[in-house]
Amino acid sequence: MESLAELLFVLASTDRLQVLSCLREEKEYRLSDIAQRLDSSIQEASKHVARLREQNFVEKNPSNGYYALTTLGKLVTKLLPSMEFLSENKEYLLTHNISSHPEEFIERIGELQQQHQYNAKAGLVLSFTQQVISEADKFVWLMSDHSLIDSDIVFDIERDKNRSLIWRMILPIGNKIDWQDLRSYAKNVDTRIEIGFSREIIAGIALNEKVAGLLLPDLRGSLDFNSGFISSSLSFCKWCQDLFGYVWKGSEKTII
Repeated sequence: MESLAELLFVLASTDRLQVLSCLREEKEYRLSDIAQRLDSSIQEASKHVARLREQNFVEKNPSNGYYALTTLGKLVTKLLPSMEFLSENKEYLLTHNISSHPEEFIERIGELQQQHQYNAKAGLVLSFTQQVISEADKFVWLMSDHSLIDSDIVFDIERDKNRSLIWRMILPIGNKIDWQDLRSYAKNVDTRIEIGFSREIIAGIALNEKVAGLLLPDLRGSLDFNSGFISSSLSFCKWCQDLFGYVWKGSEKTII
């Protein structure tokens, strides 16, 4: 625990975190470059670099005097986005439960940090679902703890008749569906609809090939449709796609 406390103490500095960040981006830096990035003196930058070298996060190339991350430093910078995401969204995470997610996705939560936008207002999910559907060119994936199928927002023949989308939806087992209307829609727009019924809906997801939206259950286990995260970054979308795929794999599937 003592070595962990020392490690966390070294990281508990905005300037030292910035040094790690710039070395991750540029791979090598002279001390003068680091001082410029920190907007500090050479002496102050040297102190921060020295502390990072003590923990073996940073090393100096003796041939040219440049500083770079060690293999340990590179590993630390890969873990920092997870802590940053938790720190920036701690108020949301105090009132929402992610503990039901597989450990793999909790460990990868830093992938959600890149270019994400947090929104908290009524109607957020509904309007974002509209955006996902209207902007899709290839596919639409939706996961919800209640049916969206009967909504004209989701299935609109006039809007979709000139597109050939692949729909994939995850809904709770026992969800009631008007199969006749659904088959009529699929026939009129020449599309494929795949529905998976799952015993547990651990998140709300709306995504296409360009953008993804994510919302989590509240402390009672119900999805909170008034707040969530949106991003078009590759890592955010991949995290959402993989979580969707995890639930999809264990669902009971029907294809229309």
